Amino acid sequence: PALMRVIPLRRRLLVLAIAGILPLAAASGLALLALVHQSREQAERSALELTRALAIGVDGELQRVFSGLEALATATPLDHGDMAGFYQRAQRVLGTQPNWLAVNLVDLQGRMTLNTSVQPGNPLPALIDQESFEAVVQTRRPVVGRLAKGVAGRYAIAMRVPVVRNDELRYVLTAVVRPEAITGVLTRQRVPEDWVVSVFDGYGSRVARSRAHEQYIGTPAAPSLTKLMENGAAEGWGPTYALEGDLIYTAYTRLPHNRWSVAVGIPARAIDGPAYRSAAIYGGGIAVSLLLGGVMALWAARRVNRPMEELRGAAEAMGRGTAPALPATDIAEIRAVAEALAKAQAERRRAEEERDRVLSEAQQARAAAEQANRAKDEFLAMLGHELRNPLGAISNSTRMLEHARATPEDVRQAREIIARQVEHLARMTDDLLEAGRAMTGKIALQRRPVDLAAAAAATLATLAPRAGRHRLAQDLREAWVEADPTRLEQIIANLVGNALKYTPAGGHVRVSVAREREEAVLRVADEGIGMPPELTRRVFDLFVQGERALDRSHGGLGIGLTLVKRLAELHGGTAEALSAGPGKGSEFIVRLPAIAAPSGREGAHPPASAASRDILLVEDNADARETLKRLLELGGHRVRSEPDGEAGLEAALAAPPELALIDIGLPKIDGYELARRMRSALGERTPVLIAITGYGLENDRSRTKAAGFDAHLVKPVTEAALQALLASAATPARSSP
Repeated sequence: PALMRVIPLRRRLLVLAIAGILPLAAASGLALLALVHQSREQAERSALELTRALAIGVDGELQRVFSGLEALATATPLDHGDMAGFYQRAQRVLGTQPNWLAVNLVDLQGRMTLNTSVQPGNPLPALIDQESFEAVVQTRRPVVGRLAKGVAGRYAIAMRVPVVRNDELRYVLTAVVRPEAITGVLTRQRVPEDWVVSVFDGYGSRVARSRAHEQYIGTPAAPSLTKLMENGAAEGWGPTYALEGDLIYTAYTRLPHNRWSVAVGIPARAIDGPAYRSAAIYGGGIAVSLLLGGVMALWAARRVNRPMEELRGAAEAMGRGTAPALPATDIAEIRAVAEALAKAQAERRRAEEERDRVLSEAQQARAAAEQANRAKDEFLAMLGHELRNPLGAISNSTRMLEHARATPEDVRQAREIIARQVEHLARMTDDLLEAGRAMTGKIALQRRPVDLAAAAAATLATLAPRAGRHRLAQDLREAWVEADPTRLEQIIANLVGNALKYTPAGGHVRVSVAREREEAVLRVADEGIGMPPELTRRVFDLFVQGERALDRSHGGLGIGLTLVKRLAELHGGTAEALSAGPGKGSEFIVRLPAIAAPSGREGAHPPASAASRDILLVEDNADARETLKRLLELGGHRVRSEPDGEAGLEAALAAPPELALIDIGLPKIDGYELARRMRSALGERTPVLIAITGYGLENDRSRTKAAGFDAHLVKPVTEAALQALLASAATPARSSP
């Protein structure tokens, strides 16, 4: 109680000494020994709990690095050996990881093919830590290498993951990680200053130390600690000596996956000192008590022994994990110990809750990573199937064209197949790029007032040849929205194409547009295979499709509906899917914010025809150069072609053309530099500059515009797009940008 008189324990011990009751003195001595034993047990439990928490933190940091590396290992540039593209990707990832020194890529012969700390074209350093590299090659699993000094003399850890394509190991990807990533884990735990914590790698080298880290990094454990850990147990406790020579009690825990270990040392004086001081005071009391004795000693012993027993019971309850019943006493020292026990219990409860939270997060992260890995494998298998189908058709058609007995009808059909399959591949590539841009929010909308009904009618007219034997019905009523016309066409084409794909021949596909209150609503209903309820809830998720037969007759990558929903959301709208069940058809509904019809409406202008022009074509791929040149010549144009940037510049300076079609990835001088030099040298006589490239993202278009190009075409270039651009292109008066 707050009003209880507080009396120091020393005064009560003095009374006991005067009383001189030896039996009570012996009982108190036994209690003191029990307290010393309990203090050591509590220190052992606390130290082991701390090492486990630190081990979880260190393991989490290592797994976080592996997660980043595994994500980088799936980068598209590695699919076809695009080291320049992968170098840029790795540099971007490196910029987000403050504790990564570098990222390097090593082939299976141990030759380094890329290192972010070395500019492309410069000599690459030799591989360090050959043992961990060979372990990845043998096991195809992530491996943590040993702590080692690099070329610059800095300690670092090589963390390696395999790069697998089509179940074939191609490279080993490595992140060179600073030891500070591990010291950060120690700092966040807020270990007492007089405690010492060390983390050792799987080879016994010290990776991090909470005290004098820079002095002892890379050193082995102290001999006494090495002997303690020799038994190979997952965790342990015992007396050792610190590197500074102090006696400490040390607990250690080994990480389960990579043979790393965490050790926590508590100074012996922090555990045994209070008990030994109490024992010294108690011994002096016994000497005095031998002279006195009496009833007073018995009375005083009773007043002291009861709260001590309660305190011991509270400590035992705390050891069992139950809530301790703390004694109410007027002795200041016992009261302080009781308060300390209460605080220790609260700290232990918080530590257990934190451990459970960290474990739960780790399990959730692992489950998410496994799910992502399964989705990646399924998508890669599906993508391989979808790519091989058109490639097989193109290959067969090419052989048909070369066959000596092919008839004119065979040749015509082969050309149609090649054109159709090339268009299919281009559309598939565009879908992949669009889905990636949509999911990362990189699509910039060009909004203007659009009649959703008119947009649907135009798209349906384009899709009419694909309807085949389907019955395509439409009910289109005027409904204006503020939207990007191109993105609206993508939404409508994806929904209608999806309905045609999953509806059997002779089935109905109904498309309707109407304004409902403040929304413009697009509905696409079919009589196709339908969906179970669980699929309607996740049909818009990336790579999700219905039940697929082994032949994958319906095809597709499972990204069209994802793109529909994301584009609708970018316009401030929603997308939903409805179905009465398998075999009962489906309905997809897109709702967009409606606007009032504009007062003036722009008319369409007929496209101009392309007049004969003088064209310079600069393309390093011989097949692409010759076929495009011939296609332009068949259109009545005069065409000169060059294979590299320097030859293209000489041809332009010798006889400036009206238009220049320039590939970006040219040898000697790339397309950007060629455009800049042509503008600088030709001035007013600069031709219309058109970039032809396989890169079609928004930042790629910005780069070509900044270099001075007038237009940007993405490979493969269709004849319609090329003719439309040539028809609209003119040669204006210019000055150098």
